[in-house]
Amino acid sequence: MPKATREMLENGFSYDEPDRMPNNIRIKDLDIFMYGVAIVGHFVDLGLDINVAVQYFITKNIVEFGWTLVFILLPAFVNTAVSVRMYSQDKQQHSLSNEFTKRKWLRIFILVLQMAPILRFADALIYAIKSRRAARKQDVSSQRMYYGLMLKEDSDAALLRIFECFLEAAPQQVLQTSLLLRQYEHLAVHQLLSICSSIVGMGWCLAAYQRAVRFAQQDKNNVTWIGTILQVLWHFLVTLSRITSISIVVYMFPLWAVLACGIHILVMTTWLQFFDHSSFCSHNKLAQFCFSLALGGVYLFTFILPVEGRTRYRYTVYYTLCFLQNFVCSILWYVYVNDDMRLTVFFYPVFVLSIVPFVFGIIFMLVYYGFFHPKVSVRSSSISMKEDEDS
Repeated sequence: MPKATREMLENGFSYDEPDRMPNNIRIKDLDIFMYGVAIVGHFVDLGLDINVAVQYFITKNIVEFGWTLVFILLPAFVNTAVSVRMYSQDKQQHSLSNEFTKRKWLRIFILVLQMAPILRFADALIYAIKSRRAARKQDVSSQRMYYGLMLKEDSDAALLRIFECFLEAAPQQVLQTSLLLRQYEHLAVHQLLSICSSIVGMGWCLAAYQRAVRFAQQDKNNVTWIGTILQVLWHFLVTLSRITSISIVVYMFPLWAVLACGIHILVMTTWLQFFDHSSFCSHNKLAQFCFSLALGGVYLFTFILPVEGRTRYRYTVYYTLCFLQNFVCSILWYVYVNDDMRLTVFFYPVFVLSIVPFVFGIIFMLVYYGFFHPKVSVRSSSISMKEDEDS
């Protein structure tokens, strides 16, 4: 048993158990289909965002065009940097992955186009197909090898999707929602399409990330589908509430909203640097800070664990802070919004969406951790450890 695990048990802690590769590693038609949907969905979401930017440019809303473009290009740059670091680690570890990108020129071309998640999804799809072919040939060794490579690429793609969702899609929704509240009637359809395409995938992408990371670790139990659904609901509702709250402050007090968001990101970045910094970019202090800053941007909307550890206190601090922020935003909306907005259909729904989804999201989180999160009790684990030592 690893020393760290032994120390946790001796100190009386319970610990979470991430997933293992299941005994049944058969690739289903649904798995192939979902990778195809992920690739197509990326292009659809990107296309709708570009469409909104083009519409702003055509109608000579240059400021709106500029901000929309920033929220497309900046997250793509972050994703490209993270992806390059992943490829560097793969090379150092002599990884067999990167099937689709064995041709170096093709990898560079796609990274320049800033479509990093597509590379990983394409590789995962190729390995899924190869694992399926090996199964048909009853080549169990190759089947498991390609399945493991598929899981590795899937977990990398899921991390890239996290950055894409919460550094591109979520800020894009805040921007488009605040502009929609300003009643750009001639652009409402384009704004709504962009908002809907982004928000549908955000809750799922974070749950998919957690599930992918768990599947990639071979010595632990898997999250059930009920657990995954609860994660989707939890993150979707919390993110919806955060986006609504930030959007209404951006609508009323844009400069103060930018300042408040900047302070939140810096606080989260400091937290990550001093208490939860990941080893992902530990080779370089500047790269480590930039990675923490990128995660700090993600923490504006949701919380993910960059390192193993107990989640209870982290979640308590983070979600309490976010709830207080949402509550303040809703009060500001109710007190300071102009009279014209009070007469529109947006007034009460926006007020409700800034608080109620957050509360339900936390309820789903508590239900998940209370009943569906894989974990091992201290007593049973200690008994198991003692039996291992006696044997």
